[in-house]
Amino acid sequence: MKLDSILLVLLGLIFFGYGICFGQVSVIHFNSEWNEKNNFDISVLKDCEIDTIVICHNPELKDKYKIKSVPTIIIFDEQRETIRFEANIMMELVVTKKDIQNEIDNIYLKKFE
Repeated sequence: MKLDSILLVLLGLIFFGYGICFGQVSVIHFNSEWNEKNNFDISVLKDCEIDTIVICHNPELKDKYKIKSVPTIIIFDEQRETIRFEANIMMELVVTKKDIQNEIDNIYLKKFE
């Protein structure tokens, strides 16, 4: 395992505790090393905790979150999955960053209704 992979796992443990941050919106991007060309940059998302998980290094998380294809992006609100975006047959996400940000914004808006 490469040092950067180990650091990613450790950061995931520290910030996510193999789970989701409580009390706010979290976004997790799942992918695999063999599909790096289809990575999805979630670092630009606002008002959420973000994490990227490489499933070949974290098979227990692949099973825990029932990842069937990569990349997959899951949005959580207070530890509950609210929406999932999964890859198409070409192993690509057809969702845009704007679509994901709109989902995050809608979660916060609903809290004020």
